[in-house]
Amino acid sequence: MRSPPRSVNVLVGRALADGRSRCEYLQVFNASVNFGEFWDSGEGDGVMARPGSRNDTGELGSRLRELRESRGMTQLRLGRALGVAVSSISSWESGAKLPPPARLADYATFFASGASSGGVPPENALTDEQREQRLRLKRELDRLRTTGEVHESVEREAQQDFWRFPDDGPVRIVTGGLSEKHWSPLGTPSEPNFLSLARCADLDAAVELFGHVRAANPRSDVEIRLEYLGDDDLRAHLVFLGSGAANPWVEWLTAGWPVRQVPDEEVVDGSVFLIDGERRLKPVFRGDQLVEDVGLLARIPNPNNIRRTLTFCSGVFTRGGFGAVRCLTDPQARDRNLAYLHDNVEDLTSFGMLMRVPVMRHVTGTPDLQNPANRLYEW
Repeated sequence: MRSPPRSVNVLVGRALADGRSRCEYLQVFNASVNFGEFWDSGEGDGVMARPGSRNDTGELGSRLRELRESRGMTQLRLGRALGVAVSSISSWESGAKLPPPARLADYATFFASGASSGGVPPENALTDEQREQRLRLKRELDRLRTTGEVHESVEREAQQDFWRFPDDGPVRIVTGGLSEKHWSPLGTPSEPNFLSLARCADLDAAVELFGHVRAANPRSDVEIRLEYLGDDDLRAHLVFLGSGAANPWVEWLTAGWPVRQVPDEEVVDGSVFLIDGERRLKPVFRGDQLVEDVGLLARIPNPNNIRRTLTFCSGVFTRGGFGAVRCLTDPQARDRNLAYLHDNVEDLTSFGMLMRVPVMRHVTGTPDLQNPANRLYEW
């Protein structure tokens, strides 16, 4: 059995030192583990926080804690005074939950009254000065709660994003390199104005995805990598762009799939999709103009760290890979597409699909997964 974090031991030590029982402090801990762990804040004060948001209690939580500590009260004593469970006090101070407005009114009344024990006094028992203080404190707490509601709404929306990684772990967007015959002059290392991303085979998709992933995961370390991955990178959330022809990692990691990308003599500079070794999905041309590509979107657990994921976005050409990325980044289409996945995919950490990606006058369209004609193959 895992031993308690050091911050729990600090709390127990304090309990014994100031005469309170070990049971009292453990009661606080046990009542609180249902929504998070104790994390060591670096100051040994046993601050509770949600995983991935260490000490991120929000302004309201910080203010509530400040009020309690100004009276030298424990969470347990304050909970008894307000008539609520200690787990509620803990969750409000940690930012895990927002207190109901009625409870903020109790906070304002209790602390305006100058009490440090007993229950919440009747409002008519306050002096005129205390009533004014209560009104000011109530307005302050209500304002902070409103701010917290906005923040909570934004976080809830982010949690529903396919590209949101809740553990706030590092994310590596790995793209293959262009073959030398396609290099821009700026992709030549000897060029004074050398740009490493000028050699990126899926630059549009990489830039689109980087901006979206960075915004959805503000605490994560997000980088674009051109093929190279170090040992630590292998345990990150990895997003691979492009086929195995351009990105050698892809062919190695997808060897057991029912879908492979293979060369085709009818398709120059592209790799078509081969399903179960028999059926080939190819792009569509009108004359010499590409009007429809095939896109791949797939995700599996990272075998080097199963708490994290490997995601693949690819196409016969770069248009298909870009369309697969836009499928879940395009603000006008991503909610519908994600709704389809939630309704039809049992496990969003282990699935794959091929889709039509329209190309109209050289502009790559976003596939609508709600349209059955756009879903070519799913597994």
